Amino acid sequence: MKTHAKNCLYISDLDGTLLEPGSIFPDSSVERLNRLIDRGLNFTIATARTYDSAHPLLKNVRLNHPAILFNGVFMTEFHTGHNLIETDFIRHDVVHEAMELLRPRKMDPFVYTYGEESRVIHGQAENQGAQKYLDSLETDRRLCKVEQYEFINGERIAGFLVIDKKEKLDPVHDHLQKTFPDDLNLYFAEDISDPGYYWLQAFHAEANKGSMVKRLAKKQGFALEQVVVFGDYLNDLEMFHIAGRALAVENALAKVKNAADEIIPSNAEQGVLQYLESLEL
Repeated sequence: MKTHAKNCLYISDLDGTLLEPGSIFPDSSVERLNRLIDRGLNFTIATARTYDSAHPLLKNVRLNHPAILFNGVFMTEFHTGHNLIETDFIRHDVVHEAMELLRPRKMDPFVYTYGEESRVIHGQAENQGAQKYLDSLETDRRLCKVEQYEFINGERIAGFLVIDKKEKLDPVHDHLQKTFPDDLNLYFAEDISDPGYYWLQAFHAEANKGSMVKRLAKKQGFALEQVVVFGDYLNDLEMFHIAGRALAVENALAKVKNAADEIIPSNAEQGVLQYLESLEL
């Protein structure tokens, strides 16, 4: 028996999925999405972005359910920034060992910390891919450039990111995967927006979108069969595997498309909005 659209929870990734190329969401798209929400659409987001990065983009969208942020580290009341649920954080000794591995290779990671003040700690952007990402954070008030990576007492580490060529990152990924299988959740794939450069992202082993989607669905009173998700990248796969229906945009990675129940138009064609507008609400 088909579940009515108003009884489903729709959860979309942001970059490469709901957002248009260039990570924009124009006012016209905000209006379209708000019209759907006002008609009864249950909608929220699951993104690798932090609150400080995601909120400015969607601050005028009337999300009616908590958001999943930083790849499942946080479940957050989007309009207040209040974290309802947090997963565990990466142990400091794990991060320090990763630093020891990266330093002789001249790789400076972006480290995301959470404390009284959240920070994005970074060193030198040693390559074009890292510099492009740094430029995208230009107005982010959390940015903190350092000569040496040191963490404030009580500061927790939500994740870290290294950007470089695949051949340089391969041994780093393999070492971390082998050494910390129970500590880290790793994503390693080419940057869709900057081919040739790869992103190695690390989160706590329990932090992923799929796990937090389960918690969100339970909290909001939806069975997993009533959850519909949209995505384009490797970190969307966990929620693809547990949701009742999974949709990949046309520009998604091949592995993500293969895991999807349906392929919809690309983010450049506003495929998510097109699909949502086709529902009977």
